[in-house]
Amino acid sequence: MRPKPAVRLALSMALLATSATLAAAPAAAQTPADAAISRGVALRREGRDEAALRVFQLAWQTSGAPRALAQVALAEQALGQWVDAEAHLVEALATRDPWVLAHLPVLQSALAEISLHVGRLDVGGGPPDAEVVIDGAVVGSLPLAAMLHVPTGSLTFTVRREGYIPVTRTVQVDARFPLRERVALALALAAPVAPVAPVAPVAPIVADAPPPVAQGAAPEPRPTTLRYVGYALIGTGVAALAVSGAFLGVNLVSAASAGSATPASEDPYGAWARFQASENATQQSTGRGQCALAQQRGSADAAQVRDLCARMSTSATVALSAGIAGGALLVTGVLLTVAGRSRAPGSASRWALAPWIAANTHGASLSGTW
Repeated sequence: MRPKPAVRLALSMALLATSATLAAAPAAAQTPADAAISRGVALRREGRDEAALRVFQLAWQTSGAPRALAQVALAEQALGQWVDAEAHLVEALATRDPWVLAHLPVLQSALAEISLHVGRLDVGGGPPDAEVVIDGAVVGSLPLAAMLHVPTGSLTFTVRREGYIPVTRTVQVDARFPLRERVALALALAAPVAPVAPVAPVAPIVADAPPPVAQGAAPEPRPTTLRYVGYALIGTGVAALAVSGAFLGVNLVSAASAGSATPASEDPYGAWARFQASENATQQSTGRGQCALAQQRGSADAAQVRDLCARMSTSATVALSAGIAGGALLVTGVLLTVAGRSRAPGSASRWALAPWIAANTHGASLSGTW
């Protein structure tokens, strides 16, 4: 389960507190790698994470220092390059370098945040040596030696091999659960060569021909049927709740009118008042008690009271039934609307908290996309 906003805020405060403690450590003598890292950190403070990443990568390539590799990972985290950030930070932590050990709490907190954005994907099937392609890059061949580390959320991959029909799939990757997909490519049949006719070819006329669809192209995302059904149920539920409210209001008005009537008022509520007054000499009865008592009497006033009670009971039943049905339809409609919402790749919002570490100071940068 991903941390709630309050938990993430607490993690951020703990990260900054740890950074303040580490800031008290004495700075080491400057080396070319340290100077490059200092330039990169200055760029990150200015919000220029891409430029900082290039500086850190050059420092890592020229020095091989684990602290440079850790800075590369933190810059990649700030840019949302989760898979590379995880791989580089795990490699840096595995070195047990003194600088890495001195900043271990900050780096481990960063790795925990990065891991929330990286999932595992296992692609199986065949034929052997078929390529697995993600974002235009070949990431492996079947059978895969290990599960692929991929970003969470919507992901599109293609399995291809010459002589076979490629397969493209879009899946939802969750950091909590590994995802396994099995793909079996079908052989591509060669089209027969038509003999050359001695007459001039005539172009066929095709009416309303659909546009060609590129092989393996992902379909355009569009709202699903569930979403439209959800909208219809929400509208019906609101209407049912309105009917329930109307009948409930009628019932309340009727009960109030009957309760405040006097024997001299016009029927039907005058009959209610007269019947109640006539019974008060022997028994106090109001509301349901009076309705039950009217069933036992045969006077004209008792008959009108029975009719009033029947009408109020009917309106109360309709109000209750419409309220229950409207609530159920409204909840079901909302659930179907949420389940049927379009999931276009890259449409989800994301945010990232990425720390940066310098010789004498520390901090963090917050970035997001919507």
